[in-house]
Amino acid sequence: MESMKLFNYSRTSTLILLKKIEEDQWDIQPENWPNTIRWNAGHLYAEAERFMKDADEKYEVTRPRWMDLFLDGTRPSEWEGYVPTKQEITDALEEQIERIRTHFEGKFDSPVSEVRDLHGTELDTPDSALQFLLFHEGLHLGSIKGLQVAMK
Repeated sequence: MESMKLFNYSRTSTLILLKKIEEDQWDIQPENWPNTIRWNAGHLYAEAERFMKDADEKYEVTRPRWMDLFLDGTRPSEWEGYVPTKQEITDALEEQIERIRTHFEGKFDSPVSEVRDLHGTELDTPDSALQFLLFHEGLHLGSIKGLQVAMK
């Protein structure tokens, strides 16, 4: 399954970068930036869970309380209480690769539980949801790199 191979590559690239960034930089929010490295990393996890759950309602979201922290529209400036550590987030991102692979094995071309419509583009198979997540991962990997530069 080519999309899964590319998702693995994309996620691995993200993890390589995230592991190189010291945790004390994960919460710096430069002026005119809407979020932080921690938010971007957690957002990648949360959105992948949400999209794959829509693809198959039987897919289990393993950290549901993270959704209130990291989905679209959330902001680090609004967080109160528990926020996952760098290690927790990178562990979750790593585990997610295999959870998606095993859950959707043999089902990537099946109809989804809930079709997502992204500006007229329908994600109607788990494979199309995963392809969108590849694009999404690249966007946020670029944001993370941009935040690094903005902090220097």
